[in-house]
Amino acid sequence: MKKLFWKLFNAIDERLKFPALQKGETAIQLGFDMSAPVTSDLFLLVNRVGKNGLVIGIDPDPRNVAAAHLIVERQKYPIQLMHKAVFNTAGTMELILGEKASWNQLKNVPLDTTVSYNGSEVVVEMDTLDNILSQAQIDIATIGHINVTINGAEYFALQGMHQILSQSKNLSLTVVAGRYDDSGTINGQPDFKVIKQLLQQYGFTTRFRRIHKLIWWGFIVNTLMKRKWIYGKKNYGIIMAAKGNKSIPWYQSFS
Repeated sequence: MKKLFWKLFNAIDERLKFPALQKGETAIQLGFDMSAPVTSDLFLLVNRVGKNGLVIGIDPDPRNVAAAHLIVERQKYPIQLMHKAVFNTAGTMELILGEKASWNQLKNVPLDTTVSYNGSEVVVEMDTLDNILSQAQIDIATIGHINVTINGAEYFALQGMHQILSQSKNLSLTVVAGRYDDSGTINGQPDFKVIKQLLQQYGFTTRFRRIHKLIWWGFIVNTLMKRKWIYGKKNYGIIMAAKGNKSIPWYQSFS
């Protein structure tokens, strides 16, 4: 019964999080957490694109990549994993390891003071997504969705996607933004405002919502399932963006 419940939960979750993603397309996940009890977005995305599609998962934490690799190999999923940090330039950078993998953060962005770190750092290779996909010979025209969840580095990663954002005719994105400490600001401005402006310059329609204002995640999942009241509390948000034949349905959510 429990297995059936989670299968149904994930089916709803993937549909509400990535409604514009189609079978056979390429989906890109920047940052993924393999320590969480809920299904990683990697595997929600792979269900959306199907066996003829492709999911590319990129994360700087070698533990996340190793854990995901075991599942990908066992299930024969069409997922290509890469151990890198995505930024607006190539080079190396220290990754500060959080007590949870979802709290990892690159050292060259403002520190998120709302989470805890374990005192360890690792040096990671970083590059732009434009360069990474070019080297992997990924056709930009096949990309249907990019999900960006990289703890304060979202804006800088988008700066390194000029070719993708300008050349893609039909593309949707989800970008975590709106944190309430310095990790949610760009040059003194709220990052969600700066990111929306950037995406609009590339022809995207954008929408920003706090997670507690989303019916699926804010009310059904947190309030009814987790018994966790999040209304009235400071919560991060999500930027939804789309252009071409993609759209932002009224019911789109996030988790």
